[in-house]
Amino acid sequence: MSPKPLIIDTDPGVDDVLAILLALASPDEVSLKALTLTFGNTTLDHAYANVLRTGSVLQRHLADPNTSDAVKNRYRNFTPTADPIVVASGSTQPLEGKMFTASYFHGRDGLSGVHWLENDPFPVPKEVTAPLAPTDMHATDVILDIIKAHPPHTVRIAALGPLTNLAAAFRKDPETFAKVGSISVMGGAFDVPGNTSPVAEFNWYADPYSVKVLIDEAPRHPVLEGHRLPIRVLALDITSNHTVPYSKLVKATYETPHDTPSGASHLEKFIGTFLTHPRAYTNNLVAPEEFHPDQHDLFQAHDPVAVAHAIFTLPGMDGNGWTHVPRRFQIETSGELTRGFCVIDRRFSGKTKGTSRKEGGNRAVDAERELHTIENPDVPVHRIQSKKVNGGGGEGEGEGEQVGLVDEVTTTPGTEWFSQMFLERIGL
Repeated sequence: MSPKPLIIDTDPGVDDVLAILLALASPDEVSLKALTLTFGNTTLDHAYANVLRTGSVLQRHLADPNTSDAVKNRYRNFTPTADPIVVASGSTQPLEGKMFTASYFHGRDGLSGVHWLENDPFPVPKEVTAPLAPTDMHATDVILDIIKAHPPHTVRIAALGPLTNLAAAFRKDPETFAKVGSISVMGGAFDVPGNTSPVAEFNWYADPYSVKVLIDEAPRHPVLEGHRLPIRVLALDITSNHTVPYSKLVKATYETPHDTPSGASHLEKFIGTFLTHPRAYTNNLVAPEEFHPDQHDLFQAHDPVAVAHAIFTLPGMDGNGWTHVPRRFQIETSGELTRGFCVIDRRFSGKTKGTSRKEGGNRAVDAERELHTIENPDVPVHRIQSKKVNGGGGEGEGEGEQVGLVDEVTTTPGTEWFSQMFLERIGL
């Protein structure tokens, strides 16, 4: 099977950079066509600089004679003679409402402040070399052009930031956007607390209006003919449990050269340096007397899990250890305390699969819990039956049944599988 064309829509971001590396190191499964950038973890100018900075670090790493042939082979699509990877800037702010960034976690530049390190050890290159191919085109146009250039329902998108670019692309050309193959979305919190507010995950907090466009506005559009977009949501419910020990990721840093292990690569120093801020932030959330490295010194691989989904899932969704459950919700767009909150009507959930799970459980390994509620006979029950996904086949029950409906990823091949695969692929 030939590699699947992939677009990564991203707001780099520490976990975004690691997710991009994972995609680049998976040439047998995917062919990365574009990095389309949005505001989110940082501002758009820093997001653009971070992509170029990462590309420069990786090229230096691959040119190092000490880098193994196995690693160079994994990154064989990141050479000057490889197919171009378009880099396009997109949205600078949400569709509506106030703009927020996640500098509290990622640092002001999105990479723990590497932009301001003395002597600039990881500089933005003055001239960008192939395969990265910056363009003046807007990210939405790049997304639409790539979908047009491939057979219908073959292009995959991994959406790692606010969904502003995708919502804008749908509104600009719904007929073309409806031909996307699948959209692996890192976002939302269904049955677990948020990570930016008590109820909201950051990406959907940053632009809840774009979420509403894709799950509410799109299924009502006549071009979809009663279908919905092929959105597969990897919420905090599943991503938070996929962790990698920081000790396996942080092998060296630029800031502590006297502690740098002999022979540490430029890539290892880069990764170790940009993980310093999130590592300190997450570890400081635990009282010192309660801190245990095996339980708390862990990197939550939110975005890499979403990219892994885009890499490894089959066209029919389920299989290869991945399972999905239809999930209906509405997104709160303007609440003073609840912006980005996934509002789920639990009154009529009965024993419907996918509407309630063990709080805080590991969705990769835990069995689902059934919840019994008393149904109100005076209010219609919205059963989750339809699989009427655009391009995915199946019979639906009309336009109304598709509004607010997505496929939630509820099982992965496993947390241990992910951690091992992730470290091996990116070369750590």
